[in-house]
Amino acid sequence: MRVIVVGAGRTGKRVAEHLSRNHEVVVIDKREEALTEVSHLDVLTVAGDATLPETLERAEIESADYLIATTEDDLTNVVVSALGKTLGNPFTIARVRRLEYLRLWGKNRKALGVDLMVSAVPLVAKSIANVVEFTQLRHLQGLYNGIYVGDALEVPEGLWHAEIRGRKIVIATMDEFKRAYRPKKPKNVVILGGSEVALIVGKTLLRKGCNVKVVEQDRARAKEISAVLEEATVIAGNPFSLELWREEELEKANLTVSAFENDEKTLMGAMISKEMGIERRFAVVHDGELIEMFEGAGIIPVSPEVVTADRIVFATRGERVVGMVASIPGVRVLAIEADEGLENRTPGELPGTLGPVLRKGEMIIPTDNFHIRKGDIITLIVEENMMEELEL
Repeated sequence: MRVIVVGAGRTGKRVAEHLSRNHEVVVIDKREEALTEVSHLDVLTVAGDATLPETLERAEIESADYLIATTEDDLTNVVVSALGKTLGNPFTIARVRRLEYLRLWGKNRKALGVDLMVSAVPLVAKSIANVVEFTQLRHLQGLYNGIYVGDALEVPEGLWHAEIRGRKIVIATMDEFKRAYRPKKPKNVVILGGSEVALIVGKTLLRKGCNVKVVEQDRARAKEISAVLEEATVIAGNPFSLELWREEELEKANLTVSAFENDEKTLMGAMISKEMGIERRFAVVHDGELIEMFEGAGIIPVSPEVVTADRIVFATRGERVVGMVASIPGVRVLAIEADEGLENRTPGELPGTLGPVLRKGEMIIPTDNFHIRKGDIITLIVEENMMEELEL
């Protein structure tokens, strides 16, 4: 498979790194210095403006299977997708920040020459909303057809799990998760920062019935947020001021979400939350390389860069891969429809850990001598660095 990735920023670099393990990848960027950041990968690079036909032609767009536009500019990504459709016939994926583009595309899935449009904002909001009620989980995401994957601090008896890279990976139905972990809705939530992600997270948590307070230092932005989040309490003030924390009784929150555009501010907000005794602390971390540092500080990180790249990579995996969870650091969980190549294999013959298997709608926990049948939906847990061993 041949893939062209436009944009060598953090998201583009992550996508190229994943896909170059099994596929031919070309990376385009106007900035020579950005291309040096991917020079260690097994990729070809083209320096130039991808909104110009000659640049895409130098990247041999006519033979590309996928064209993935991941630059920081929405309009550039849409134009690149439309131009790619004109010059070739790739499956086009465009990363966008503005939700207006996503809503427009949602009305017509072929609009603007884009086959798949991906925005981090709703993905991040959903990632946080999925897990806020489960105090013993750091991550909870749907995998396939009612099957969910959790990254657990503790695993109650009766739930299937595997330990990978020191993490307890639980695979179960939502009913099983609810019975085992007894979800409890957080009553009071404080969101630090007024970014677009913070706004959508606030909307999502209000719909869950939480009392939401948002702290944003810029008064004009605070006024904008207040107009959108009418049921929330929006405070125009310094989120790093301990005096403001005490005046507004922010320490009574069950959890906080630190969501600034700057990761240093996000870390500071999360650490103040920790110092004030907040039990659970979430952080929107833009640089995926910082995730493990945040976790080490007792903070639950969600990265727009990571969730966007993972959604894009999943879209390129082909029809056999029917689900993927890739936001747990160092771990990948796949739902794969078994074909002749997997038929009759046992767990010991697979490059990873075989989890629960869905066979004709029934969940089966495999034993060591379990044999896969064609048509089974298997769940496979692998370390991230083992992904190149999978022929998918």
